[in-house]
Amino acid sequence: MRQHITTQDRSPPFKSTRIESAEPDTFDQSQPRIGRRESEPHSIEVSYLHDVLSSNFPQHHALLDLHHYFQLGGDEVDVQFDISFFLNFSIPYTLSSYRATDYQNRVPALAINILSKNTWRADLSENLDLCRALKIPVYLVFAPFNVASKYYQPPFVRAYQIQEDGSYTIVELRNSCTSKISTILEENLIDFHGILPFRIGIEELESKHEKNLSRYRLILVQQDSPNRLYTKYEQEKQCAEQEKQRAEQEKQRAEQEKQRADKEKQRADKEKQRADKYLKVLKDHGIEP
Repeated sequence: MRQHITTQDRSPPFKSTRIESAEPDTFDQSQPRIGRRESEPHSIEVSYLHDVLSSNFPQHHALLDLHHYFQLGGDEVDVQFDISFFLNFSIPYTLSSYRATDYQNRVPALAINILSKNTWRADLSENLDLCRALKIPVYLVFAPFNVASKYYQPPFVRAYQIQEDGSYTIVELRNSCTSKISTILEENLIDFHGILPFRIGIEELESKHEKNLSRYRLILVQQDSPNRLYTKYEQEKQCAEQEKQRAEQEKQRAEQEKQRADKEKQRADKEKQRADKYLKVLKDHGIEP
């Protein structure tokens, strides 16, 4: 199910959208996330998304789990994203943090935060407000397993997409986009209509977290066809499998050709035997062929 909600929030950019009934957030925004993530699913899904983006869009640039420093209202603000994706941006080195002033104050076309038990409130409130104030075109929040309150129970992904007036349109997905036979259900995808070069969906994974908690993955799908985008390892594995299939097909063709050659030889041998027998009969009757 895909839900569309248009926001018309004209409030000041730093007004919190924190859920009033939730207990206080224990996450300190001033502390870096680098070094230890809360769970294996969180770490795995951050790495997975960075790999997919980097492997499929070398002309663009994806950053992984960094502090991002921007100028806003004369002050420097620090926003932490699990993934940020910059269009038509290439640097030949890695970063410890991203400072927008070093890169013509560029903001990412896409920022993603994967929800965790300690950070989900900040990701849905302070970080959201800052993304809107910075006019980041698309901000995504995604739950890899059940880490937040009941309303955000997975499958859940929410996309905030900027409009011309600076407001965000909200689109949510709460259903898997893959069928039992692994085909893509396009009605369960979010399309960013040219802002990003792909669509997104949710996939339920076979493996569990903590024995019985369902795990989910945010997957990327080609813009113009229902084909998912893969990591570098998955691409190499597919190529190896295709090469194995081609080798097997070539082997089968060679075996079939050998079988055809053997049948042709057998047929030729039978024709020769018939001819030799006919010649013998003629000779036995004193007839020269």
